[in-house]
Amino acid sequence: MTIKIDDTKHIEKISQLFNRYFPFLKLSFYTKSHDNQEESLANQQITQNKRISEIRKSHFSGNIQLHYWQKTGSVEQEFKDRFGLFVQIFRRHGSSWIQTVGTDDLTLEEQNEIGMSKTEDLLHGTNRKFEQEKYL
Repeated sequence: MTIKIDDTKHIEKISQLFNRYFPFLKLSFYTKSHDNQEESLANQQITQNKRISEIRKSHFSGNIQLHYWQKTGSVEQEFKDRFGLFVQIFRRHGSSWIQTVGTDDLTLEEQNEIGMSKTEDLLHGTNRKFEQEKYL
């Protein structure tokens, strides 16, 4: 997936595109950076209606390539290094969203699959950790 980053884009559009490719993940933007394996603070989250030009000091335009095999932490770092954007990836967990803190070494695909599994468990009432194979 390729996302074009320029000052005219709203962060909502970037988040929507990301979520279209990874439906159990979401991208949120923040006013401050966070370290690898570190949580972003809720009071630093930026509302979705802002333009890129309003939330960064560096106004470099370009494309960011995101692949299913990239690690969550490296994607967040690339947004920061290349575009001066501080993002946090969230994973769907049933009916809520959780930050991928502590799992920055998992790939986008792995995070998305975990989110899908947790959401299916909620929708279908399955608690997979208690499932056991029965022998006949």
